Amino acid sequence: MKVLIAYATTEGQTRKISQAVADQVAGLGHQVELLDTARKRRDVHTDDFDAFIIAASVHQDRHQNEIEVFVEATREVLQSKPAMFMSVSLAAAFREKTADATAYISDFTTRTGWTPDLSLAVAGAVRSEEYDYFQQQILEHIVLKDRDELRIDEAQEFTDWTDLANSVKDFLDSH
Repeated sequence: MKVLIAYATTEGQTRKISQAVADQVAGLGHQVELLDTARKRRDVHTDDFDAFIIAASVHQDRHQNEIEVFVEATREVLQSKPAMFMSVSLAAAFREKTADATAYISDFTTRTGWTPDLSLAVAGAVRSEEYDYFQQQILEHIVLKDRDELRIDEAQEFTDWTDLANSVKDFLDSH
């Protein structure tokens, strides 16, 4: 099977996740191509692929515009072949924020008009050393409020790599 993994990332965790998934897909014997939708490549022909994995991160309650544009432009092909969507967010890392993570996926599918075969809420990461003062304040006082066990002054990764790998394998095995 030939699989396209198209992604959009802001801080790099979705790129890291997409690369890990690409390595897994290749390791399972499939052909795989990784596409950063922020780079305007014109040589990707979606009709040439048998399956799709679309990944995007959530910032300020919304996925990146470039992934929305990609999905809208390729929606017909995405609807006709096996496809999964990975929504990467901090909300997916915390049980009490599950409804938010689910709402991000619902908003994305409504905006794009695309219904993937499988949608996953994937926990992202905090890279506080890369944030400006304003972003750190939002992280500390809104996103991680009342989470004394978490330190905002160091990078923290919440992605469950085993669960992600199992979900990707199940998706590929079912098609």
